[in-house]
Amino acid sequence: MRLIDADSGMKLEGAIEKVTTMELIGLTNDSNFVFDWSLEINNEVYKIVLLPSGKLLGLISLIDYPRELRIHINLIESSREFRGKDKSILNIPGCLIGFACKHAFKSGYEGFVSLIPKTQLIEYYRKNYGFISYGKQMAVFEEIAESLILKYFDDEV
Repeated sequence: MRLIDADSGMKLEGAIEKVTTMELIGLTNDSNFVFDWSLEINNEVYKIVLLPSGKLLGLISLIDYPRELRIHINLIESSREFRGKDKSILNIPGCLIGFACKHAFKSGYEGFVSLIPKTQLIEYYRKNYGFISYGKQMAVFEEIAESLILKYFDDEV
């Protein structure tokens, strides 16, 4: 995974792990996150943590739509201290999106990942991650999904 220290440019070790129900409920009072993550209890929620400290960097909620052969990003959020121009760690959202793409390939969905962005984030997802608009949704698949995995992870698809 390619987490980068913003000051030194050095690579940082991180891991993406499934969030337990108790952890999800505990996030309700966490001031580092704007969204109410307890509402995602029926979805697959993963956290990205810094190693070896285990510091929580961000979260992603995924919904598997096997009939549509896609993984949907229902919610994604970096911890408050890792947002904006002064963030100390780079690539947190990219690593989470790359993880969703890996999940979509492992599920046999050709890397098909979708999301419904807030209007002000449409250009951000298009420019930074290659998402293409399909009505209200945006998506990546095949080559774009592969490129995201290669950009944010050290291993191959």
